[in-house]
Amino acid sequence: MQHLKRRSFLAGVTGAVAVTTIGTPARAADDIGPEAAFRLVHNGRGKATVLWWGGATARFAASELADYVERMSGSRLQVLRARPEQPQTATSGVLVLPGSRRQATTVPPVWLSKADTLLRDQVADSYLVSATPHGVLLSGVGDRGVVYATYALLEQFGVGFFAPQFSYYQGAAETVPQTVDITVRAQTSLVTPPWPVRRKAIEEGWSISQSSLTALIDWMGKQRLNVLVFPYDYYGAGVTRYEDFAAGMAPELAKRGIIVEVGGHGYDAFLRRADYPQYYTPGVNVFNVHDDAAVSQYIANVVTYLRARPEIAIFDCWPPDGATWPKATLAEFGTATNAEVHVVNKLVSALADAGLHVQVERIAYGAGLDTPTAGYTFDPKVLIDFAAYGRTYSVPLGDPSSAVNAHHLDVLRRWRAAHPGTLAIYDYSRRYRWRELGNPIGVLAQDADVYRSVGVNGIGAYSEPANWLQFEAIHLFGARSAWNPTLTYDDFMSSYLPTRFGPAAQEVADYLLRTADDPDVLNTPGQGAALRSKYQAAAADVAAARAKTIGTSAAAIVLDRLAWGCELALADIDITLCAQANDQAGKQQAMARYRQLTQRHRFNGIQLESLYTTPRYGEQVTRAQIAKQYRSPAWGYLPQIQFTVRQGASVDMTITAQDVDFQGHGVEWTLVTPQGLTAERTQGRLRASGPLEVSETVRLSAGTDVAPGNYAVTVAFDADGGKLTSAQCSITVVR
Repeated sequence: MQHLKRRSFLAGVTGAVAVTTIGTPARAADDIGPEAAFRLVHNGRGKATVLWWGGATARFAASELADYVERMSGSRLQVLRARPEQPQTATSGVLVLPGSRRQATTVPPVWLSKADTLLRDQVADSYLVSATPHGVLLSGVGDRGVVYATYALLEQFGVGFFAPQFSYYQGAAETVPQTVDITVRAQTSLVTPPWPVRRKAIEEGWSISQSSLTALIDWMGKQRLNVLVFPYDYYGAGVTRYEDFAAGMAPELAKRGIIVEVGGHGYDAFLRRADYPQYYTPGVNVFNVHDDAAVSQYIANVVTYLRARPEIAIFDCWPPDGATWPKATLAEFGTATNAEVHVVNKLVSALADAGLHVQVERIAYGAGLDTPTAGYTFDPKVLIDFAAYGRTYSVPLGDPSSAVNAHHLDVLRRWRAAHPGTLAIYDYSRRYRWRELGNPIGVLAQDADVYRSVGVNGIGAYSEPANWLQFEAIHLFGARSAWNPTLTYDDFMSSYLPTRFGPAAQEVADYLLRTADDPDVLNTPGQGAALRSKYQAAAADVAAARAKTIGTSAAAIVLDRLAWGCELALADIDITLCAQANDQAGKQQAMARYRQLTQRHRFNGIQLESLYTTPRYGEQVTRAQIAKQYRSPAWGYLPQIQFTVRQGASVDMTITAQDVDFQGHGVEWTLVTPQGLTAERTQGRLRASGPLEVSETVRLSAGTDVAPGNYAVTVAFDADGGKLTSAQCSITVVR
């Protein structure tokens, strides 16, 4: 279990915004006094022009700089395209020069030469911020570098990019200071990434929508992440599919230079059993890898797919989740990993022969966790993703007190010794079955240092929008440590907490420490009660923090939702504790409470409703049902779905509407009753706006002659002229 002492994070908090540079400077800033600063805005008036050269990313970076300067000061800087003269390394950039210009100009050779000289021989994604009294230069190695440099400069201005601008944040995902003067200190800062692979994965994508995906991509650029991982078609359910989102995400990715990785679990996605039954053995879900014809067909289908989608930079060549292998395959290759070597290397060769520059990724997971045996080696160009699914987050991966963690670290080291290519980590710190529990940031900090010492090359983690706010600190730490694997828990918190929560920093620090345990401790005898006590204390921490914040501030918005999250966590814990104590009445009460809170807050950033949450309160949903609600503008439901009424009596039914995208919507409802039951009204309209749901009651009456039994009442919901869904409740009529 994680043990971290209480620390103070309030020292020096005076209202100013602290700046944390992402990454490790390759060269120190010039030692130039503050009098040498460059002035962009003075007394609310713009004093400079923003020039850019290169492609779409440079144009986007220039517009972002101008947009944020305007939001800060009210002054709009002029943005013009410039013409560079034969750049060598700095093929794109932004240059801010004093005064105004009427037309495009060339990039002064002295600036271009400086950028080329400093960036020469640096690794991809390195970025440069250079400022003198005569101007500001932003550039980097590759298209993304200029975007990274621009956001690094904005952070120097005090802009905070804490989270994606998901709708439920209501503008509180970022902080933009207000000022009439903006200056840039003299500096030459060149930052290089320690890891070339910095990812966020859509994974099951229960709560992903086009708008939340756009917000996620935007935040990824601001945090200097470079790979978005999207499933080809998760579990083949037709719900979370790359094809459904590709067109909408393409321009957002292109503006930031972010590349897309597609695939996930599923040899079977490209060699479906229904289409190729001859290549499958009954009772297993992996095709006959020992059959050359089967492998060739799989590879041909993948090549065809990738040829038609040139935007895909990385392809996941993974077997199905919970893979079961044909006995003949294991007999021929010895292990599942060896069999994957056979498939993956053939795909790498086929892509090269087809002239497709797509990197193949293979996951070390499940039966294929361990390295290949003698005689089998993955092509060095393959990206190996190491997925320690069974590990615990109670202690770091390098802690010898956990046998399972020690085993995974041993296997990871063997992978590093065996594979000369890229080796990345598939992080499970936001594992779905943990629901709203667990903030093991201290463990993640120590993990990152372990990964650095082993020599891994990247990391990635889940990215569900629905509960992001609840785990904002984890997501932000993950992004920061991808640029600085030696970032400590204390250093991160000392920057994050004061800038995010101001005078309430210490209370939030206490809250995060109390909620740091691996939620799996609930399954350890005697640990559940202790975990519940910690969450009770955490709720008190949040309440104390909230008392120190202004009612409508960004910190207040976040803290209000964290308080709801504590309620959810306690209800979740109580379900397990009552089950362990064989307290059936208490369990039912806890389940009812958990259902109520889950459905009330599923759009407020603290709870993901999914197949991992609904069984906790005894209901089943489909992927399509969950996805539909998160992709709708608004939603309607019935908080109570079971009623009992006597013949000739009445009962009140509550109808509730929720605002999903926080744009405000009218939700219309239509009620249909079976013969023998009547409703005082059969239609109505609710105006849903913001985080709080809105409800009204309708009285249902049972006739004196209606037969005893169970009856279904249906309520259909529509919003903005579009059909949402229907909900049902069960009415039991008794004498």
